[in-house]
Amino acid sequence: MELYFLKKKNMHKYDLSHLIQNENQDVWGPIQDDEALFLYGLIRTARIKTILEIGGLNGYSSMNFLKALDFSKKNILYTCDINPVPKLSENHICLIKNAKDISASDISNRKIDMIFFDCHDLIQMDVYFNLLNNNLIDKNEVYICLHDTNLHYAPYGRQGNFLENEQGFAHQPVERMMTNLFKNLGYDILHCSTKKEDHDETLPFRHGVTICRNFNYLSV
Repeated sequence: MELYFLKKKNMHKYDLSHLIQNENQDVWGPIQDDEALFLYGLIRTARIKTILEIGGLNGYSSMNFLKALDFSKKNILYTCDINPVPKLSENHICLIKNAKDISASDISNRKIDMIFFDCHDLIQMDVYFNLLNNNLIDKNEVYICLHDTNLHYAPYGRQGNFLENEQGFAHQPVERMMTNLFKNLGYDILHCSTKKEDHDETLPFRHGVTICRNFNYLSV
């Protein structure tokens, strides 16, 4: 019994109070709470310290990243958008500019551990190459995350390009295209997706998250 209470006392506490969507997560624009929880876990597991977010909207994903980064005050989230976005904490730096023009000075010459692409413009590939060519990311270390890479299915989702062979709608085709481009660049891909039969009124659609990362053979 003492061991049980000792373990319970030492359990790590996770503050997930920022995840406030309705149970069916029927939201357009922000990441869904299931996706936020997945990315939160990735950031904590990999001890990611510096994140660059492309596309900020109302700050829902920003808050999730900041909560995940909260294990150290030295960690920083950079959010880049051509429109003003809310600054949510002292370690949240908002860059109001075209993302392809991000410079080393904008991010204090920090190496970026994770990029979150979510602005639905192919110019995001220019952002990637700009960061790579200026040594702001390490191709063998960076986590590349893309949002809206899943299909939506009728009758719950009818927006985007209809793909007859898959009987679904490409809600945001740009990030799906970018996933293929990163695969062609040699990245390993974890594409978190769902099938049509996974959806009903309780979960009308899954926007989808894709993780790209280079695999380096493990020494043994």
